[in-house]
Amino acid sequence: MNNNKLGFLPGYVSWLTIALALLAIVTFFAISDTSVQYVTRMGFGGGVGYSEGTKAVPPMMDSSVTSAPSAGMMRPDYYPYPYPNPDVPVTDTREFLKIYYNASMQTRDVPSLTRRVETTVRGYDGRIDNESSAEKYGYVSFALPQSKYDAFRTELEGLVGSRFIKVNISSQNLLSQKVSIEEQQKQADTSLADYKATRQKIVNAHASTLQSLQAKIDATSATSSERASLEQQLARENDSYARNLSNADANIKYAQNWQKGVQTQDATLLANVATVNGTVSITWISLWDIALLYLPGYWIPTIFAVLALLSFSSDRRRRSATTIV
Repeated sequence: MNNNKLGFLPGYVSWLTIALALLAIVTFFAISDTSVQYVTRMGFGGGVGYSEGTKAVPPMMDSSVTSAPSAGMMRPDYYPYPYPNPDVPVTDTREFLKIYYNASMQTRDVPSLTRRVETTVRGYDGRIDNESSAEKYGYVSFALPQSKYDAFRTELEGLVGSRFIKVNISSQNLLSQKVSIEEQQKQADTSLADYKATRQKIVNAHASTLQSLQAKIDATSATSSERASLEQQLARENDSYARNLSNADANIKYAQNWQKGVQTQDATLLANVATVNGTVSITWISLWDIALLYLPGYWIPTIFAVLALLSFSSDRRRRSATTIV
């Protein structure tokens, strides 16, 4: 019987067996060469964690306040220079979590998925800060209210299958910054109260001195020379009072601006905590990479190798049957 009619090569090995064996070899080396690249691609944009730094921010000061008192001006007890973050005791269990959300997605249609991500962000009252879209890469950075963060995550992460998304979330408790601001607030309040009390003392002392000098001037027993001396003292007292009162008012204004600056910092911190910042990177995925997602590692060459062995076994049975005929 003619063996060529059976479709076998010399040695009775079919073309199907050869093809499966070659596929097993090719896919084995392909996976060996691209395994590192494959892992990197899946982690693109998702492996970077963000954290809020602990840099202290000085209180906002009004431009009308000079950086240093002029000569003769009353110097405040302390100035609102950048403050260190305190060691917060464990008994303070408050949390002011600043959340950063990062996701990397893979899809066959990058522009379409990029638009859906933007729509999802805006649907939860979010803001698009940066956006780019191309055939094989898309990127969206955004900010949205923390109150809608959980619902946003659920919808966003449902846009693709679980195999095609990687999420990285980082957060930091800004409690130390909050405590620092609270300490600054106490200092500013205390300073303002002290400066107001000092001003009142200046006013009271001046009124008492003025009353005493004026009484002496008005006394009928005072001589003309004594009267002239008292009037000079009165003039000096008025000049000194005017300078001291001006310095006291400047200190009060300084403390009030400090107080407002700390309040602004507090409002800024709370607004920052109430905002979730995030990014979504979108990359194109090939059919080969999709196959690797469902059959990771060396599953694909193993399957081809098993099929090749089964085909070879079938070839041998056919050969045996042909020999018997």
